[in-house]
Amino acid sequence: MIYLVSNQQELFESAEYKTITLEESLELIKDWKIYQYDSETTGRDAHVNEILCIQIGNLEGTIQLVIDATTIDITKYKEFLENNYCLGQNLKFDLQFLFNYGIIPRKVYDTMIVEQVLYLGFPYNLVSPEFYKDNNFDFPYREVYDKDGEFLGWELSFSLKAIAYKYLKIDIDKTVRGEIIWRGLDTSVIKYAAGDVAYLGDIMKYQRVACKTKQCLTAAKLECDFVPVISYLEWCGIKLDVDKWRAKMEIDNKNLKEAIDALNNFVVKNPKLKKFVYIEQQGDLFTGFDLTPRVNINWASSAQVVKVAQLLGFDTKVQDKKTGEDKDSVIEKHLKKQKGINDEFLRLYFGKGEPDDEDYFAGYNGSAKVVSSFGQGHIDSINPKTGRIHTQYKQLGADTGRMSCGSKDQNTDLAKFKKLPKECCKYPNMQQLPHDAVTRACFIADKGNLWVSCDYAAIESRLGGAIYNEQSIIDEFLHGSGDMHSLVAKMVFKELADVPVKEIKKKYPHLRNAAKPIEFSQQFGGSAHAIQNAMGCSLEDAQKFADAYANGFKGIAKFKTKGSAFVRKNGYIVLCPITGHKTYWWDHNVWLKRQASYTQEFWEDYREHHKGTNDAIADEVRKHFQAVSKWDRKALNSVTQGTGAIILKDSQIDVFNWVVDNGYFGKIRLCNLTHDEANWEFPKEIDNFPKILQDMMEKSAYKYCKALPIPAESSVETHWVH
Repeated sequence: MIYLVSNQQELFESAEYKTITLEESLELIKDWKIYQYDSETTGRDAHVNEILCIQIGNLEGTIQLVIDATTIDITKYKEFLENNYCLGQNLKFDLQFLFNYGIIPRKVYDTMIVEQVLYLGFPYNLVSPEFYKDNNFDFPYREVYDKDGEFLGWELSFSLKAIAYKYLKIDIDKTVRGEIIWRGLDTSVIKYAAGDVAYLGDIMKYQRVACKTKQCLTAAKLECDFVPVISYLEWCGIKLDVDKWRAKMEIDNKNLKEAIDALNNFVVKNPKLKKFVYIEQQGDLFTGFDLTPRVNINWASSAQVVKVAQLLGFDTKVQDKKTGEDKDSVIEKHLKKQKGINDEFLRLYFGKGEPDDEDYFAGYNGSAKVVSSFGQGHIDSINPKTGRIHTQYKQLGADTGRMSCGSKDQNTDLAKFKKLPKECCKYPNMQQLPHDAVTRACFIADKGNLWVSCDYAAIESRLGGAIYNEQSIIDEFLHGSGDMHSLVAKMVFKELADVPVKEIKKKYPHLRNAAKPIEFSQQFGGSAHAIQNAMGCSLEDAQKFADAYANGFKGIAKFKTKGSAFVRKNGYIVLCPITGHKTYWWDHNVWLKRQASYTQEFWEDYREHHKGTNDAIADEVRKHFQAVSKWDRKALNSVTQGTGAIILKDSQIDVFNWVVDNGYFGKIRLCNLTHDEANWEFPKEIDNFPKILQDMMEKSAYKYCKALPIPAESSVETHWVH
């Protein structure tokens, strides 16, 4: 039964619904412990758009209330919405609109998020219906058509329409959705709105069974508990000092010009590149003649840079991942492993080192990226109502469960509100900002507030020591200096065998730096080829480094071997045994079938007719082994990354609840979460908040890592300092 709560006189009684008063609706729902929730709004931006109506349904799906928010005070439902369990689809969106009314539901179950937990790691690949059925897939999907209406295939989807069809075989009609703003609350809209709170209870029942089967109920609960937190993160936003940002943009443009000038000078001086150099012969008697050599290269054109690289002697041929065919490219990792051909060009074009290194040099690539990605777009994205940037976050943005930030979509609601072209207002990626102090200092606290950045110290290395049962790492953090770069250097370079770890940084900094690419490649499960690519050394030397690393860190080597065997057999990686988070090798059963088909007869035929030919069979074999190699690598590092993501989420759930429970909602603001770091803004008078934040983060870390502590280190300033 559908009930309408509205004070609009023009809405008359209908056979499709029954009109009741606010008081009658409150009486109707007073004993509900769980409710289905949805809302319809004038747009997607909670700070420039409004709620048109909210919908509340009972768990059984027999009663739905459509409440007209344009004539009814929805704060009258605050106690009910906050005290009972909220069941919804993509609740991050709905909660932000409720936050505007001071309504803060925290007990939530999000069908979209739970479904994502069940299929973590599945890509958005197009598959044919036949492929889907032949391989017994069960993931929710949507039909994909090209611009001419021709059917292309099925694609993974976590929409309510896809999930409802998967579990209930109900095809929800979303036609009315785009018409709500101009139609208003007519009978069709009321029926449509009610429909979105009619099936969630049934979906939840099926999902809980699936979670029990996959042993991830605890993971689903943690992710649902995090939904209000990520909603608050987006709702709070982050404040940008526009004057500082513009000054930074000037520096960035200056750096880019200097990088281009340096490359041009390199071209002028290199005889191999004389075809790109010209001298302007034209002049006149008044202005004179400028005989300065000029360079005719657009460094933003990869096609032109390919020609430069080829003339210098670089091999620019790489294999296209989609087509398998060779193509010319100036991919950094491909050119950098060709060290010795022209290292000066590599330095000028790609840069050198990491931002934290003393000898870091951004080069053209780094400078161009900063100019294009961190400029006017951030200013345009400031919401004039709040004075802050409100971007988008995905709490399961990676197959390890890590969050991601930013979107290719445009914030058209904000652009319309600001009277700007729709392409101007974006959702910036606030997790990939440059690490330099100038950039970070542009993000500030409001007047009278302070900013606290709190991050975990060496969380992945510490987790690695605990998870891999690597005693050398545990001992280094418990009893040594905690310098992982020096520890790795000691393990891989024979000349450091008798040198104490604590002395390496000071006495052998060059070897400590040389160990970093070895450490990073092996930390992510890489092979000797990964070391070769990172260091530009021979494969023979790279294998020696890989062997030394494995011998030095036997716990890591053992865990990698065991994890590789597990994922090959089962088709998933357990990211965290405590919660049951898993990441899935989505087409593992396809791989198993192919593996079984590779008989002795197959290999004999392969070696005789296909090996080295790049034909379809050779391409299949290559992709087959690339797939297992990828999952062998992931079996090692996904666990530390996944557990780290869980720890951060767990901690921020506790912090958010403390903020709400103590009446600081909207006063203490969550500004950014970046992998292992939490950034909050708080009034100066609440001077104990940084300590509370730090303690809660360390408490969460201890839940998942008891072998050694993971300290949380906080810094307080008027701006982002980490």
